Amino acid sequence: MQKSVFSANLAKAAVVRKVLAFLQSSANARACMLLLCWLLVWFSGALVEYTNHASVWFPAAGLSFAVLFVVGLRATPVIMLGAILVTLFTSNHYQIQLNFKQVLLSGVLFGFAHIVPYYMGSRLLRWFTQSKKLTLLLSIISFLVIATISSLVATLLVLMSLIYTDMMTVQEFSTAWLPFWIGDMAGIIVLSPLFFSVLHILYPKKPFHILHHIEGQTPFPTPQFKLKVLIALSLVVLTMTVANYSQSIDSSFMIFFLVLPHMWIACTENAFLNVLSLALTSLLIVFLVDKLGLMDFVMVYQYAINVVASNALFAIAVPALTAHNHQLKNKVFVDNLTQTASREYLTQRAMVEIRHAQWEKNDLCLLVYDIDHFKNINDSHGHNVGDQALKELSEKVKQLLRPDDLLGRFGGDEFIVLLPNTNSQMAMMVGNRLLEQINDMQLIAGEQLSISIGITQLNQDDDFESLFKRADKALYEAKRAGRNSICQQ
Repeated sequence: MQKSVFSANLAKAAVVRKVLAFLQSSANARACMLLLCWLLVWFSGALVEYTNHASVWFPAAGLSFAVLFVVGLRATPVIMLGAILVTLFTSNHYQIQLNFKQVLLSGVLFGFAHIVPYYMGSRLLRWFTQSKKLTLLLSIISFLVIATISSLVATLLVLMSLIYTDMMTVQEFSTAWLPFWIGDMAGIIVLSPLFFSVLHILYPKKPFHILHHIEGQTPFPTPQFKLKVLIALSLVVLTMTVANYSQSIDSSFMIFFLVLPHMWIACTENAFLNVLSLALTSLLIVFLVDKLGLMDFVMVYQYAINVVASNALFAIAVPALTAHNHQLKNKVFVDNLTQTASREYLTQRAMVEIRHAQWEKNDLCLLVYDIDHFKNINDSHGHNVGDQALKELSEKVKQLLRPDDLLGRFGGDEFIVLLPNTNSQMAMMVGNRLLEQINDMQLIAGEQLSISIGITQLNQDDDFESLFKRADKALYEAKRAGRNSICQQ
């Protein structure tokens, strides 16, 4: 049984790959697919129309914006044909008394009014995100601002074209423009990011990166992803059922609690799963507005879709900012070559430990060492060998220290070991252990590695500078004594 199911799945996957390969290789097939998809999403918006020419959301706006962003001008004939076809349908649906030539003109005007703002907006977004190399946060802000403005311009142009061709009266304009605009905006903000990813599959050679290569993303869903989506969907059903039962506009505002599960999803899942979950919950809201007869509260739900989606898109930046901060922290606090503490972090940590030891009257020692004749290693064998010596030595020293000890690179081949709760006797034992173990290291055949060490213990009137100076002076005394030795001050 399991074998037959596995074979069936393999067969289905093979069919999908063949269809995808055909679409990717045929421009005409992609054009037909885009036209079909555009018509389907337009009719899905028309199904939840609550006033003439205005629906709860308008997914065709989101698809047009995404297609024009990815494909560019080559997609305009497809969208124009779609606009003409739906205009013919609209004329028949509203039983508008116009001849075929007038309806055709209306369709062409609608197409231009729909395409021009979204083409300009998508090109502007592409220019911002690719030419200006904006940060993720600024890219999201740019997308939201452009979506808002381009949808408003499209709304005004489309409605004016409908009035010009007598498919709409001037009186209807005042009641239609706001819901028309918010519906278009919802279609772009919620669905365009999802369509970006889908179109990336059909057009793999198009160089666009909206949801991809965002730092800090988990490549796969977390084990709790389905639970998070289920919570979001359940919250939609619960709040809208309460609104239907009470028939109070105040209760409809409960839908804004949806921001909580979506912020959870946005901060813990990758960008694609974030926009996918937004599309699912928004689709459910649109469906229930129609099925539960909540048209009196429809503007609340329109605004909720836009607000929740905008918050979720901003939250995409949280993992990216966290990852970026982690990288900055590593650059500042960790030495890139040896993966020991950087000079900056070592100095900060040492000052804190010194103040703590002096306050608590605890012992503390500072151990300074460098590699004997390190310049000769670089000159004889090259800097790559010298770098390898620093890395191997640092790894060895870290293995010999306690968890509370801190090893840091102070500069060049000079390193500091901060030894909290350690007196001079214990520090000498640590130094001797380092000498013994490092003398057993062999960098190159016939050449051994050795270090010189300076040690000093903290006094009550010390600061980091005075403590380091004593340890550094002891290091140079060890060098004068013949190297591969320890000196204490």
